[in-house]
Amino acid sequence: MSEENIILSQMQGKQLEMLHELDRVCKKNNLKYALSSGTCLGAVRHGGFIPWDDDIDVYMSWSDAEKLVKCQGDFASKYFVQSYKTDPQFPSTHYRLCDSSTSCFLEETRGLDVNHGIFIDIYIYYPYPDKKLLAQKIILDSFVYRVLVAGNGPQNHGKAAKVLGKIVSNLYSGASRKKKIEKIENEYKNNGGTHYVATYFGRDVTLTKSILYPVEWFKNPCYLKFEDMVVPCPGNPQEYCKLQYGDTFMQLPPEDKRHPHHDFIYFSVDEPYTKFKGQYY
Repeated sequence: MSEENIILSQMQGKQLEMLHELDRVCKKNNLKYALSSGTCLGAVRHGGFIPWDDDIDVYMSWSDAEKLVKCQGDFASKYFVQSYKTDPQFPSTHYRLCDSSTSCFLEETRGLDVNHGIFIDIYIYYPYPDKKLLAQKIILDSFVYRVLVAGNGPQNHGKAAKVLGKIVSNLYSGASRKKKIEKIENEYKNNGGTHYVATYFGRDVTLTKSILYPVEWFKNPCYLKFEDMVVPCPGNPQEYCKLQYGDTFMQLPPEDKRHPHHDFIYFSVDEPYTKFKGQYY
């Protein structure tokens, strides 16, 4: 086995441990989660990790995610529920469950004084408005929200998004920035949508549209095998994978595309990230 495959296997092993812990705490506290993105695709297509995948992704509703933060004491002591509220320099609107006894330094968080342990990504979904005009407003506001939380414009959505991000950053600072973030969060949570949910995040959303998921997919999940577990996925996992990856989602990509997608600086399963303070952050 190559060194790269050994490292990937170690990382997947730690992440699977973390998924077990997340599953345990969620069951204890009656919280719901579901596999998302490539992790759901892995469950559908491989019965576990996509062999070259380097992370685990899950969904939670905003209300359950906020409850999860309050359940911090139910996790084993090495685990930390990370968000921009619990870890103020964390530059994203999604959450993470981090293993503080490990190290996982990425280019995207280089130099930031945050928890740099190996993580599971937790993507937050919110109601999607039934009214079209309100939906369009929230989609536009989601861009502002992501920029203000991150402190800069998106780096991989084209030049126009970068320019707009800089304008937004200059418009809001200090108390006005905090007030605007809170206003958009309230809009996310209380828009009255009853049929669909959306994450308003990442590749799910552009300046004009967002991928929508039926509410029923999360009220009535589909349980699939993932490695040594049976875990919840969106209620129609095949249709979900089509939304995310197109009709050919069951086909393997070309060999030159089968590689981890995070930009790692350093990784360790047995060294705490705090050992490297002053070096990587």
